[in-house]
Amino acid sequence: MEQQIANLPPMALITFGAVLAVIFAVRYLGLLQGQRAAPAGAAAQVAAVVVDPTALNRATTALDAHTEALRELTEEVHEGNRTLKLLAQETDRIREELRIQRELRRQ
Repeated sequence: MEQQIANLPPMALITFGAVLAVIFAVRYLGLLQGQRAAPAGAAAQVAAVVVDPTALNRATTALDAHTEALRELTEEVHEGNRTLKLLAQETDRIREELRIQRELRRQ
């Protein structure tokens, strides 16, 4: 690796050194900014949230009602799908019956 770097032209070595210097400078200045932004001796603070249990109970009840309504809707959709399948079968039977009647009339 050292031989590969040593074989580079002088301009490439200067550019390589300048790029490394910029990377380390940006990193160092970023760390300095981070240290300045954080308050000294600041510990992680957790915010306490006071939750009203009646609101949670109402929300749970509403969610249960919504779930039940979705179940009923799903059942209705399945029932409608079964009805459509039966209608399609009956339509196919009628179509077949009409085809047979046409063939009988032609003879």
